[in-house]
Amino acid sequence: TGTTGAQGVTGAQGTTGATGTTGAQGVTGAQGTTGATGTTGAQGVTGAQGTTGATGTTGAQGVTGAQGITGATGTTGAQGVTGAQGTTGATGTTGAQGVTGAQGTTGATGATGDPATNIVTNLSQNITTGVITYTNENTPTPDTQIANVRSIDTGNDIIVGSDGGAFFANPIKAMGKVAGNGVAVAGKITGATVSRIDEGDYQISFPAGSPMPDANYIIQLSILDCGGDCPGNTGQDYDDPGITYYDQTATGFKVNIGDSDNGANQKDDIDLEFMFTVLDF
Repeated sequence: TGTTGAQGVTGAQGTTGATGTTGAQGVTGAQGTTGATGTTGAQGVTGAQGTTGATGTTGAQGVTGAQGITGATGTTGAQGVTGAQGTTGATGTTGAQGVTGAQGTTGATGATGDPATNIVTNLSQNITTGVITYTNENTPTPDTQIANVRSIDTGNDIIVGSDGGAFFANPIKAMGKVAGNGVAVAGKITGATVSRIDEGDYQISFPAGSPMPDANYIIQLSILDCGGDCPGNTGQDYDDPGITYYDQTATGFKVNIGDSDNGANQKDDIDLEFMFTVLDF
């Protein structure tokens, strides 16, 4: 075979002839240059799922998402067991006394008791006459007994007091035994006090606030026998002492003691023991 001649110019495109039968496969020619990309063809059908690939490494932590809404409340849990008893606390201070409640109504009268044990007696007194009346429990008619506080006999000086009791108006209002120095002998004085004014003169006074009703009470006086030689005098015949009262008022009186020697000489005052009694009625 001779050498290939030079390539002729390409002739004009002829009409496409009828398709001939496919010839035998020629040898693959050298790779041509890549042609321009054609338009994308229609989507093919999805192929079968491939096997899962190996797990990739964990990615970086994403940012925290927004707070989700609160979920619905769950059901109440079962009751827990009771805890142990605590120790008793200290006693508190006593509170203030509450006000007294109103008086309740009176209850109904109880049934009458057994006459054999339900004994009723009565004791009363007339404060004008002083008579005490006792009524016992005899049934159906009680017995009455009386007791007299004051005798009704003629001449009885006991009277009925303002409370119905017996009252004796003692006519002796004061009395005493006085030494020559004006001091009561052994404290024997009542209803009055005594003091020495000067030789032979003494003051008898009734208690302050308790005078006699008037100045007409009765005074009784007596003196000690000086045995023929009265104090303050030396003559053996100067033995006629006497006692008198003066200045009688509702609050007291004065006493004078002296000796006039049977009237032969002027009365000489002397200090001498004496006794007095005051009566009124």
